[in-house]
Amino acid sequence: YDAFHKQHPTLPILSSEDTSCFITRGEYRNDKEKQTGDSGDTYAAPWGATHRNAWRAIATRPFIAGGFVWTGFDYHGEPTPFAWPSTSSSFGILDLCGFPKSAFYIHQAQWRNDLPVLELIPHWNWPGMENQPIRVMALSNAERVELFLNGKSLGEKAVDPYEMVEWQVPYQPGALEAVGKKRGQEVSRKKVETTGSPVSLELIPDRSGIAGDGEDALPITVRVLDDKNRPVPTAMLPVTFTLRGPADIIGLGNGDPRCHEPEKGNQRSLFNGLAQVIVQTQAGSSGPLVLRAESKGVQSAELNISVNPAPEKPFVPKARFSQRIDRWKASPGFSVKPDPLLQVPDNDMNSWSSVTPGKTITLTQGSWSIFSAKIKPFMQQQKNGGVIHFQGIEGKAEIWIDGKLSATKSDFSSGTLMAPFPAGTGERKIRILMESKEGNPIGFSSIICIQPSD
Repeated sequence: YDAFHKQHPTLPILSSEDTSCFITRGEYRNDKEKQTGDSGDTYAAPWGATHRNAWRAIATRPFIAGGFVWTGFDYHGEPTPFAWPSTSSSFGILDLCGFPKSAFYIHQAQWRNDLPVLELIPHWNWPGMENQPIRVMALSNAERVELFLNGKSLGEKAVDPYEMVEWQVPYQPGALEAVGKKRGQEVSRKKVETTGSPVSLELIPDRSGIAGDGEDALPITVRVLDDKNRPVPTAMLPVTFTLRGPADIIGLGNGDPRCHEPEKGNQRSLFNGLAQVIVQTQAGSSGPLVLRAESKGVQSAELNISVNPAPEKPFVPKARFSQRIDRWKASPGFSVKPDPLLQVPDNDMNSWSSVTPGKTITLTQGSWSIFSAKIKPFMQQQKNGGVIHFQGIEGKAEIWIDGKLSATKSDFSSGTLMAPFPAGTGERKIRILMESKEGNPIGFSSIICIQPSD
């Protein structure tokens, strides 16, 4: 940024792609063997930066307007810096299911000043690590955060708006709680607790109802609770789903870049406490919808979803494709009525003149003239036919299409004319035999176009 700004000091800058940091939701170690990235925001690509450092580089330079983080969501493919069995990226602020990673709360704390933000990482389930230090981070937009373990204060620290704030805490089971403060007053509070074993499943819909239009889809979060109804953040249970009602399961996920379970079907394992099932209604449906989740050894869960009659969708009228016919040739004048299908010798390059709709002609001899055009219609007109709309035609006229009479105009006055245009493929030949009166103009005073017949 600085080198470019030095060369172009008056030019505003926008970061088109930055960060490229590897985070696996719910994982707290950089582990090449397990192929996981630390939720503590410590593992960036050689060409990139952590979420905190990437934003600091932008926010501390007033000549940079902002940036685009690579990426908002994880995505299938590019499992950099890993390879098989990882099958998706881990760059995202959100995982494949849209579940927030720690990066979500880091940026929320950095970017939002309209609400208090406070999140604690990691979870507090670390059996076998008693008295060993655990890195604890408070992701907050408060001025200061005080941390408590089982009710005992571990000290209050100022929050760096870019780096956040952290402690090394000897692990003891129980409750880890943070209190965010501004000007000495509490503005936010967050608690994580050591949970018990999984006891029951829970289904949380994105919203309470879904439209029965065959298109609306509803993501549903799946998690497992302990005996005190607390989410178990380390649960990896397999879950089977049953759906009753006018809908289908269209997707399954859990956000694990290494998970090879099918994303279609009715089974999915939790990954670090979470999974997702997506249901979609059938067209024209209404009434109740029931999703049931089951896993061996825990209480099942059922979710009732309202399928609401879908209102008619607003729409614009079907497009009517009109094709203009702008290139015409006009014959010299005839004193007696000619054959409208008169063949013109291939070597005749001069006797017929070019004419354009919007400009009439006055014959210098005779009172009849033949107007000729060739056109390849649009596919819609080739298939269904249509009408040729003459929006301004002067003189009497016979309209011939591919050698057949289509319409006539029997008076000399200026007027409009609609000539049926039959369906057909390939190049089409249009001939118009026109007759003038007492030297008056003949021809086309306005545009000509082929329109759909409906």
